[in-house]
Parts: sequence; structure tokens; C-alpha cells
Amino acid sequence: MKKIILLLTIVLGMTSGCEMSIDQETLPKSRAFKDEFTREFMKSTEETEEGYYTFESKTKGYTILFPRNATLSVGDYSADKDKLESLSFGEERLSEKISYFIRLNYEDNEITDEIDTKLKLLSSGTDYEGEYKKIEKGDKVIYLSDDGPKNKDYYYFLAYVKSAASNKAIRFSYVSNCNVEEQSCELITEKAEERINKILYSIKFVE
Repeated sequence: MKKIILLLTIVLGMTSGCEMSIDQETLPKSRAFKDEFTREFMKSTEETEEGYYTFESKTKGYTILFPRNATLSVGDYSADKDKLESLSFGEERLSEKISYFIRLNYEDNEITDEIDTKLKLLSSGTDYEGEYKKIEKGDKVIYLSDDGPKNKDYYYFLAYVKSAASNKAIRFSYVSNCNVEEQSCELITEKAEERINKILYSIKFVE
């Protein structure tokens, strides 16, 4: 899992490093809006829910709740017109003594119906060997992994979200570890579970 922890460090460390010629004083003071690249994806400067903005995909294929102090990794972003999009975002949670990142892989094509193949691809990123639980949530079908390993180094959670009305789908990965300066921490807490569920279940496909 060293590659996961390294990726987490890279994601949290990569920001655009640029300044737009706009009045910074008119923007929210959150990290999501202080970062030039991240704010390109925010649908509004107003919070959709307390602590969250609405992220709007450049593909126009989906939206998702985005934590106000998370930032997108510039180097980890890629897209192919309106059919594919890959990205990672994350933040440090000092009060929880952890850092986390979430990776999203969106696609809109017929192969998203090949569920077994997509779940194997999702599992391969974390060497997950467990099963997935299938649930239906409104107009989506979601496949959820069991909890990842609980130890002092890392925690992960995986999900595959498929539209019931189209070929649109998202592979969702959540990974967390203790902040560098912490000797130990509780990686999966009630707050962390609430955050995962809020973001995951907020995914809305634009049909």
C-alpha cells in the first residue's frame, strides 16, 4: 500500500500554483475556492450543504458534493470530451489527525454494464480481495466494498456507482492515513463514515 500513501501525499501537495486576475476578496475563504484549479469546478460560491459545495464535472455528466476545504490534484486530472474523466481530491483533517483522498473515474459507454470487469478493475488499485454488496438507491445501482483494513497505516473504501437509466458510471475510491506528524490515529470514525456516505450518495448523473 506504499503506492497509495505516496499518491495521497502527492494529491494533497499538488495545487495549481497560479493566480487568476479576479478579486480574491469576493471569493469564499475555503481552500476549494482559494485554489484556482479547484474552483473551476464549483457550480456556485454558495454552499449546497453545510461544509460542501456542488462539484460539476467538465463532462457535464454528473455532479457531486465537494468538501469546502478539499482541493483537486492538477496532475491527476484527465478527461476525454464528455465520455471519460479521472480525478483525485483530498484534504488534511487536523481535528481527526488524518489525511484522505478520493479518486473518481467517470465513464459513459456500453462497457459500464460489465459489472464484474469494472469491480475487478476497482479492486486492483488497492489489492482488495473482498466481495461487493449491491444496493439500489433511487436511479442508481451501487456496489460497495467491505471495510478496508483497519490498522495504523491506511484505510480504504471502494464503490462502483452505475446509472440505472444510461451507460454512465463512476468508480469511487476513498483512502486515508494518519497525518505525517501523528504517531497514531483513528482512521475510520463516525465523522469519516458520514463524510464518505455524504459524498458517495450525492453523486447525481445528468441524463
